Amino acid sequence: LAFCFSNLSFGQEMLLNGNLENWDTDTAPTSWTKVENTSKELTEVYTGSFSAKHVGGTKDLGQTIPGVIAGNSYTITIWYKVVENDGTDSRIWSYWKDASNSTMTDAATDGALRGPDNGYLDNNGGVWSKYEATVTAPAGATQFYFELRTYKNAITYWDDLSFMSNATASLVNNTIEG
Repeated sequence: LAFCFSNLSFGQEMLLNGNLENWDTDTAPTSWTKVENTSKELTEVYTGSFSAKHVGGTKDLGQTIPGVIAGNSYTITIWYKVVENDGTDSRIWSYWKDASNSTMTDAATDGALRGPDNGYLDNNGGVWSKYEATVTAPAGATQFYFELRTYKNAITYWDDLSFMSNATASLVNNTIEG
């Protein structure tokens, strides 16, 4: 009888209430620390019972995530649906923070975290769409600020948001004989 294990993946979700199923009030999703022009949505949802309806005017939906480890890999996933205004409607606008809570820039990841590439999320004709990026935390990073923005007169529905730690463990091959 032989058992062999190697390269087991143990990812961990670090964003709280990323599925937006829990709300303190109809305008405040639980665990989100910056909430502007946001309301609980019952009709336009990707999965579950609720999404967040975000009305523009350079408005933010954000959450600080502690426990980031420099050098570790993280995957960001965002499901969104935009009621298009002019193509400059919605984007991710996230960044790393250090132990003193200062914002960090990182040339290797800024393109994935802001825009993307300082642009805007593709409206895709107003259908639910997925944005996903895998990034490595830079030296000195201890936190991640997960922020989404909606601009001008646009409306964005956000759902199934994720900041996943991509920890991987490798175990030595073990043989048990008997």
